[in-house]
Amino acid sequence: MSVETWTERTSAGASALRAPTRVARLRPKLGLADTLLQLWRAKWLMFLVFFPILLVGIGIALLAPTKYSANTRLLVRLGQEYVFDPVIGDAAKGAFPQQEEVLQAETELARSPVIAERVIAGIGLSRIYPEFAEAKLRARDGATYEVDQEALEAFAADFDVSSAPKSSILRMTFAHEDPALAAATLNRFVTEYLKYRQEVLSGKGAAGLTEQRGVIEERLATSDKALQNFLKQHGLSDFDVETAAAKKLFSDISDELAKVEASLREAEAKSAGLTRQMAGTAKDVDLYVETTSEQDLVKLRMERQDLLARYLPDSRVVQDIDRRIAQLEGFLKSAPAQGLRRIGPNPTWQALEADRAVQTANISALTGRSAALAGQKREAEARIAALAGLEPEYLRMKRDRDALETSAGTFATREQTERVRSELASRSVDNISVYEAARPPTRGDSTKRMIAIAAAIFGLLTALAIGLLRAWSVSSFATANSLERTLNLRVLAAAGDRSP
Repeated sequence: MSVETWTERTSAGASALRAPTRVARLRPKLGLADTLLQLWRAKWLMFLVFFPILLVGIGIALLAPTKYSANTRLLVRLGQEYVFDPVIGDAAKGAFPQQEEVLQAETELARSPVIAERVIAGIGLSRIYPEFAEAKLRARDGATYEVDQEALEAFAADFDVSSAPKSSILRMTFAHEDPALAAATLNRFVTEYLKYRQEVLSGKGAAGLTEQRGVIEERLATSDKALQNFLKQHGLSDFDVETAAAKKLFSDISDELAKVEASLREAEAKSAGLTRQMAGTAKDVDLYVETTSEQDLVKLRMERQDLLARYLPDSRVVQDIDRRIAQLEGFLKSAPAQGLRRIGPNPTWQALEADRAVQTANISALTGRSAALAGQKREAEARIAALAGLEPEYLRMKRDRDALETSAGTFATREQTERVRSELASRSVDNISVYEAARPPTRGDSTKRMIAIAAAIFGLLTALAIGLLRAWSVSSFATANSLERTLNLRVLAAAGDRSP
């Protein structure tokens, strides 16, 4: 509607009347009251938008099926599979996550499409989603994968898993039009979930350790062969033993050489001393033999006195003794005063000469032994030097071999431990208990009311948006206030449109 008005322009100290002006071409500035008035005027247009949307929503709600949600609850406790046990070393060994972290991990594990795929294969796609089974039969070979993915997406939409904060309960739900099938599917899901978590948490650990141990054992065999070739190339059987034997031989030879040198010095000193003693000792000496002729003469005289006691002086026996006495007296008168004198070798000099000969022989033997030991010592030193030159390469190869051997032993031990753990885990899941098994629900979770409410809300919002667009697109002025806000002029009077 157009309006003709007379306006008064106010300025600093001046006022004037202007001719009538048609302002229908201006964009009006609307307030809240103006906007509500325009919405009221566009109420039939808004109703025409809202009502069809509401009817469509009600139709969809009437066609929506009623689904029954089966529920099950699992009690989750901290198990051995969550305790950190490093393969190598003991860093952070025994660490374990918090209960909420365990539940979050179990929740994400339950959402795995692998479990849903096994459940659908176990129960049958035709039982859970017959429409997808028919579509799969009609689909070509290349399009069956898309149908399977759509079935998995539908299963994920019907399935839900959640846990409450500070709780050890894991809640699972599955919705289906058949309440008995919903409960059976959820119970089958729990069974497959428990099997799958065993495979994920502990099923492949031993296989991976076995494979890694095989790789390390191959490296160990290569390293051991290289070490054996190195020893064979240099004529060694055991490097450590031969190095220790060479060092011990060098030490023994050094000790023996020191003893021989000391003995040689001692023999030389003894020989020199004996030589000095022999220089001061006479080689020949006078030998004095003490005579017994006077004693024999005394004995003969005593014997003559005894014979005179029994015989006469002119008897033959007495005369024989007199003759012998006369001979001895004559001998004594002709013999020297000192007795008989003889010259011979000095026994002391001879003993010193014998000792010196022994020491000379010892010196010769010790000199030869010292020379032989010195040569052996040089050979031992050369052997030790040669082994010392080979030692860095040998130690490097031995370190590699020992490290690989230690790693192989560690992986073998860990492999057996992991196998035992996997076997125990396959027999029991003590940390996961079915707190409440799924049972067929008696009440369905209908979405009809939610669809109708959502359609009504969407229709209202759409109608309101259309009304606002209509109100903001009008170029006429609904009220005098709208005119004043638009032209920044005061309205003096207003009259209705007098056009026919």
